[in-house]
Amino acid sequence: MENTKWEYERVSFCGNCTERDSIKKTEEILDFANMVFSMEYSSTDFAALLPKAYSPERSGIPIHHIIKEEDKIKALIDLYPMTLQLQGESEHSVKAAYIGTVSVHPKARGRGYMISLMKKVEEDARNQGCALMILDGDRHRYQHYGFERAGIRYSFRVEMGNITHCCAKIYDKGYMVSPVYSFEELDEQSSCLDGLYRLYQKRLVTARSRDDFLLCLQSYGATAYAILMEGRPVGYVSLSADGKNISEIELDDVSELPRVLYDLMMGFEAEQLGISVGMDETDKIVQLEKACDCCNVSMSHQIKILDYAAVFAFLLKWKQKYDTLVTSEYVLGVRNAQTGSTENYRLSVAEDAVCVSRTERAADTVLEELELVRVLTTSLFHVAQQRGERGKIKNAPAGWFPLPFYLPEADTF
Repeated sequence: MENTKWEYERVSFCGNCTERDSIKKTEEILDFANMVFSMEYSSTDFAALLPKAYSPERSGIPIHHIIKEEDKIKALIDLYPMTLQLQGESEHSVKAAYIGTVSVHPKARGRGYMISLMKKVEEDARNQGCALMILDGDRHRYQHYGFERAGIRYSFRVEMGNITHCCAKIYDKGYMVSPVYSFEELDEQSSCLDGLYRLYQKRLVTARSRDDFLLCLQSYGATAYAILMEGRPVGYVSLSADGKNISEIELDDVSELPRVLYDLMMGFEAEQLGISVGMDETDKIVQLEKACDCCNVSMSHQIKILDYAAVFAFLLKWKQKYDTLVTSEYVLGVRNAQTGSTENYRLSVAEDAVCVSRTERAADTVLEELELVRVLTTSLFHVAQQRGERGKIKNAPAGWFPLPFYLPEADTF
């Protein structure tokens, strides 16, 4: 890298850049990203894959971190800002930086460009007040930069035989004679979008504005549909480009999920459908469990925590939304693997309040940063519990862990 002349550039179109310049610059950035990803995977068009970030009207949202050689892009990382907000509580939110479009020109690899850009992106995220960074990709590659898998994802595979038998057990024969639900593709002119956005806002955690709502549902080539009952919208569903997976579904009445799936699969002639949900979506999990042979439990996204107090508080409040947390205190030590230094945090839960703050009190347990994420937010917590005195989790308050962290595909970047 010492023998290569390069320069770093941070590009954001929210400032004084003219529309013409921003369009030209965006085209240059997307041409590079499309070229790199098309060489490694299949033909890629980021503007079509992620209209919420790369369509002309949304191109001012991502912040581009670029390394150039002789005025040509050689490496790129984009930062997509988002705010995670607890249901109906604007005061309970955290700012996050979703990292994506990570790309290096094949002939420029091995020069340390990704290391340099990751440092710049983290610095940018901290300067923007972000409490955490999120990304998706190869786990072991990104562990090197301080990211670890977080959260629990329940993945269901519903086949036509499954849903037919399920509905036969739940509903009267008369209810199954003809379709109950129909599906109408959504576009920007759909009159029901405002109502469907309000339904989305009933999720325990949201991350989209009204302007982002439909574009997010159309991520990765998905098609969004209103779910209609007697012509009245009662929910929405986003189907993947190949029609084999539900990217997201919300209903006024979650107990009707099996019947909706039956009509959806019949209407689209789908022999099977995949659907993933987070551990907080307990009502959906109950209904989906009825409609499949089994489900898979896995980790979800990779995160890097920048502000431990803010993230601990947010995740505990998130869990408190759907589970009962015992009133207690717990002191958690976070050790930096590189420096060996430890910061202790006092976690306190009351009936209707959560408080997290730095403390000098001795820690009940000390975990290194990556270890903390995978132990406290994934099913590995139960493994640590079973190890008893040999494990790192000792006397953790009942029900506090694992903490939730899962975002639907429409929110990923």
